[in-house]
Amino acid sequence: MKQTVASLGGDEMEAIGNIINNIAVTHENNGDYRDEEGFLVCGKCHTRKESDIEVSKDWKANGIWRVATPCECRKKEIEAKEKAEERRKFLQEFERIQKNGITDPQYLQFKFENDDMQNAKVSKVCRNYVDEWETMKAENMGILFSGTVGTGKSFYACCIANALIENLVPVCVTNFPRILNKLQGLGQDKQAFIDKLQRYSLLVIDDLGVERDTSYSSEQIFNVIDTRTRSNKPTIITTNLTIQEMEKTTDMQYRRIYDRVLEMCPIRLVMTGQSRRNQNAAEKREKALSLLQGNSDE
Repeated sequence: MKQTVASLGGDEMEAIGNIINNIAVTHENNGDYRDEEGFLVCGKCHTRKESDIEVSKDWKANGIWRVATPCECRKKEIEAKEKAEERRKFLQEFERIQKNGITDPQYLQFKFENDDMQNAKVSKVCRNYVDEWETMKAENMGILFSGTVGTGKSFYACCIANALIENLVPVCVTNFPRILNKLQGLGQDKQAFIDKLQRYSLLVIDDLGVERDTSYSSEQIFNVIDTRTRSNKPTIITTNLTIQEMEKTTDMQYRRIYDRVLEMCPIRLVMTGQSRRNQNAAEKREKALSLLQGNSDE
């Protein structure tokens, strides 16, 4: 295969010549061999490690310069290194964002591999949301998890977040008590902080409704929700409130909040069943009792 170097000026040709000299040396490994045209071939993937380019005859009498090129397995190595470096840079940036106090690191512990599949239908929807992320993002489709305490709302919301983070999608997981605490100390910079939340492709807000019921908090919550709505980026929200409570609230301050939440979260997942926290606590009590009784018998 031949490639052509166009006619250039003397300085440009010299610069290109220096580059070619740097790549002209082919490194031969055990198992490499020459094909019928004299090109060095990789002994692993059996693709060429050299190619010919057309150059000025001032450089080569025949106008052809044989230079080193990566074989297919080398290309894959280079691609893998580039992806690894890209991921390293993303995780470094993500950790930096975490340290700013926007994201609570405990949320990052919930992952699909820890799913006990007690709610298989919800689990499937959440996994499909990750698989269809590009469509969800383009269509601005968020999820509203509603249900009683301990039914897995936060777990599945964070499973989605962590799965997307693994795909290098910028995600923020937070809650309104945390946001309100942050806003109280910002003075005139409140909107700047709220605007920063919009940089994330997905925003997860946990436990809507547990914050203090004051005019200040409701106004700030509305500001966060309204700003996010106008960003046209998906949002996932968990709440102990029922859909009916959100739709029929008579408090006008919260009515405008809930209206926007229901608008931005067309996917509604109602979580039911026993509290997993109570189940986990019971299992811990039984384990502790078993250990202590065993020790006392010795």
